Amino acid sequence: MLSRLSMFASIFSKTALCFVVLSDGAARALVASDFGHFNITDGVSTGGGSRCFTGQIDVTASATNIKINFGEPPDQLAVTEFNVESLQVSSDLAKRLLGGPNPISGTWSIYSSLCVPSDPVAAKNVKTVQILTHGDSLSSTYWDIASDYSYIDAATTRGYATFSYDRIGVGKSEHPDPIQIVQGPLNLEILHAIVTRLRNGHYGQLKFTHFIGVGHSAGSTVTQGVTTKYPKDFDAIILTGTSTIATYVPLSLAAFNWQIAAQASPKFKGLPTGYWTQATSIGIQFSFFRYPNFDPKSKPSFWRLLRAFADPVAVFDITVQDKDTNTIGELLTLGSIVAPSPGFTGPVDVVLGENDLVFCGGNCSIPTDQSAAVQPLFYPNAAAGSSHYLAPGAGHSINAHFSRQDAWNQQFEFLRSNGF
Repeated sequence: MLSRLSMFASIFSKTALCFVVLSDGAARALVASDFGHFNITDGVSTGGGSRCFTGQIDVTASATNIKINFGEPPDQLAVTEFNVESLQVSSDLAKRLLGGPNPISGTWSIYSSLCVPSDPVAAKNVKTVQILTHGDSLSSTYWDIASDYSYIDAATTRGYATFSYDRIGVGKSEHPDPIQIVQGPLNLEILHAIVTRLRNGHYGQLKFTHFIGVGHSAGSTVTQGVTTKYPKDFDAIILTGTSTIATYVPLSLAAFNWQIAAQASPKFKGLPTGYWTQATSIGIQFSFFRYPNFDPKSKPSFWRLLRAFADPVAVFDITVQDKDTNTIGELLTLGSIVAPSPGFTGPVDVVLGENDLVFCGGNCSIPTDQSAAVQPLFYPNAAAGSSHYLAPGAGHSINAHFSRQDAWNQQFEFLRSNGF
């Protein structure tokens, strides 16, 4: 206990010093705006290399969801049966449950974080913002896992701003009806609303001129949906953890072994039974990781230790701790927003882990490079500067593997070569 208190005292002294340096009014004025943040937290990224302004925003959106003829599961037995029927041979579950259009509209509280270079002068000169959309059963923590495992820090170090957020029904964002509300179409419209407000307004003195959509897995699907319906929202896009085939997605869903979230962890207490999460760390490794190409001995930054007041843990364990929710509504409707985007003419970069199980069955080079197949199929009119990349040895969660830096370098070079 004494050693833990000593560690905490050391961390606290570093933190206090850092906030004396960071908490100047001029830098805070960078984001004083009417964007809608409440109770902004002015601090640093989990990785420790970026200045981040974090809080809730109210996002108003309208979407044409799909009526789902299914009620809240009464118990775990019903959830497991749903999974069995959805994965069985020649399953007609979706056909039986999906009804007609279901228009919805509302305002929802979305947790978000705008991160900029830690140097105030560099922050003030940022012109390009990357809008980061995470995947299913993950949250915005995917972009900022730990020291040296932070895509956000890698981006701000290179002069970009990032805007990450917890998708509706995830993390610290609002959790409405998991069947009729939290669906693919609403996810699309919320991202569009966020981009529109970034384009039409600004954060205090920060006025962006270039807007890059960056997605991972289901977040790439949502980003694709926006480029199809609103092709002028993004100047360029980076799609990670996605391909042109969904053959192996059921294999991953089986490994997830969905469990009622409220029964799985105290952090999900009170959520309706239509919110699910992955049952075990084994299933997370099976679908998201490729052993031994991730470091079980990696330590989080002292910022994460400060927040959790916990012993150092491996990056894999952090991912397990940070697992989040999915919903019946999203599982049944996310695919409905995917379609070719002939109207999008910006450059497209597609990045896959070489051993992504979810979208490649564990080998993204068979029958050909799966990262190279996305742009011709979905973006026939993309700019000539489009690119693709397979991260060596990485599984689905690229940001948690050894080759993450190689993948990030490729992504930043893609942006640089296209003038962003």
